[in-house]
Amino acid sequence: MDKKNTIIGIALLVTSLGLMWYTGQTTPQPQEQIPAAQPSGEDATSYGTEPPAQISAADSASPATVASTANNGRATVESNGSHSGELITPLENDFIEARFTNYGGDIKEIVLKEFKAKKDGDEPYVMNRLRYAPALSITNLEGASKTTAYQQVNYGNPDMVGFKTVIDDRLEIERRYTISHETEEEKPYTIRHDIVFRNLTNEPLATGNLSINIGTLAPSGAQDRELLAFSHSDGDDVKFIKSHKFNGGGIPLISKGTPKDFISGTNNVAWLSVKNPFFITILTPDSPGIGYVTRPVVFPQPEGSDEPNTGITGEMTIASLTIPAESTQSLGFDFYAGPKEHGRLEKMDKGQEQAMQFGFFGFFSKLLLKLMTSLYDMVHNYGLAIILLTLVVRTVLLPINLMSSKSMKRMAKISEPMKALKEKIPDNPQQQQKMMMELYKLNKINPVAGCLPMVAQIPIFFALFYMLRGAAELRFEEFLWISDLSKPDTVAHIGGIPLNLLPFVWVITMAVQMWTMPTPSVDNAQAKLMKFMPFIFFPFTYGFASGLVLYWSISNLFTILQQWAINRKKDEFEVIIPPAMKKIMDGKSGKNKKRR
Repeated sequence: MDKKNTIIGIALLVTSLGLMWYTGQTTPQPQEQIPAAQPSGEDATSYGTEPPAQISAADSASPATVASTANNGRATVESNGSHSGELITPLENDFIEARFTNYGGDIKEIVLKEFKAKKDGDEPYVMNRLRYAPALSITNLEGASKTTAYQQVNYGNPDMVGFKTVIDDRLEIERRYTISHETEEEKPYTIRHDIVFRNLTNEPLATGNLSINIGTLAPSGAQDRELLAFSHSDGDDVKFIKSHKFNGGGIPLISKGTPKDFISGTNNVAWLSVKNPFFITILTPDSPGIGYVTRPVVFPQPEGSDEPNTGITGEMTIASLTIPAESTQSLGFDFYAGPKEHGRLEKMDKGQEQAMQFGFFGFFSKLLLKLMTSLYDMVHNYGLAIILLTLVVRTVLLPINLMSSKSMKRMAKISEPMKALKEKIPDNPQQQQKMMMELYKLNKINPVAGCLPMVAQIPIFFALFYMLRGAAELRFEEFLWISDLSKPDTVAHIGGIPLNLLPFVWVITMAVQMWTMPTPSVDNAQAKLMKFMPFIFFPFTYGFASGLVLYWSISNLFTILQQWAINRKKDEFEVIIPPAMKKIMDGKSGKNKKRR
């Protein structure tokens, strides 16, 4: 039983760390030339490279149709000189500055005033600076896309910007943007966008399906690319498309699927988003969309780097509008562009906080994140907040850990009589098992109790991993020698290999913890394996975010002190040997040979 529990525990830990290491190391490959595409099919997901056919105008017997074409450009970063238009006076509040272009009447880029682009710089972080298209651009309505010059509309309101254009003297399009100066919840980072379609003719007009771009997100580093993702919600379930899916997906190290230039689908879309580890855009329409498309975007290669640099973008498909003669139809959207902070996103009303991608143990991730930010409000340092979070979690788990340590200590005491029993009846495993069960029962020992802390900490283990690796709050936060708690604590490079100090602290504290714990196993090889487990796991943890490794290191120190206190306390427990087992050990049974 003891050996089986140990093997199960080791398998769980190896599998967990292996999966986390893979998610942290997945790196997209360079993309080929990527033609744009639009969703096709019904209630399905499409993968491919060919754009759909152009939408043709209806004949005179049916409602007139505003012609629309597929965008045949490549999914690469837009050139600054291509249809850049005039930079319109921006909308701004204390948190963001939205910069517009009169070409398309779109948002060219969004400046986040409270976030730096680089740790040691003064320039603010700018979302959508490198882009496939301006944010909220209409990508498939001919005469209204980012290649069309709009006329600016003056509303006499500094918090409102508008643009207007007319297509073929038939359809007028007015685009209005409004910003809020409220500082609570998600509002400072949310831009309200309304599109008004006005039919200038005396017959109905159909716009055809429209696609609205939600901006382009760039990777913040090679170790973060697994967190570069597109997500969409039907109002109930949220589905994620990670950047490595464009490379074909498949089973790591075993098989690889066919690379994809885009992924699209048609279904009810309550909202959709693109995100990197720290920032996110979310587009929420007043009425659900009917589909989506997401694609990788090839960014310029950083100087001196051979790493592929691929971002991600997405679009929402809106059902065709039929506008009555000399009348109007409107579309409305809320566009969030800002930090990926759960406290803000959960204030939105359609489950947008699920875009945080906390995984199966999301409940615990949210709880731990709220606790960490509350502790930060007390100490004003996220390194200290993580240490206090560790102490709170370990204190909550202390009763389970004490019960486990007591059980393991007693298991270690009964290992000697068990070893003697096996020497007496080596060829009778059934008798061994029976005597072992009697020994446990008589001494009131639960062999499973030693695994309880491991089982109890599995949700916390995963919750912290998913929470800390992408917490916008940890970006550029310092602690001791750590310059950024959201990344490995690299202090130097030796032969091109980063030197991270904190993983060495973790492996040493883990080794000391394993060596000070009682070893209930009677299998010498098994006991040695347990003591060398930290060194087996070390390569998996080396590239993890330093905030996560800090938590694990402090947790190990807590366990070492806890075990030291337990070992100092005298245990009055004396092993009681069952009479039948005592006879066998005394050599009185006379049945040491295997039964035939």
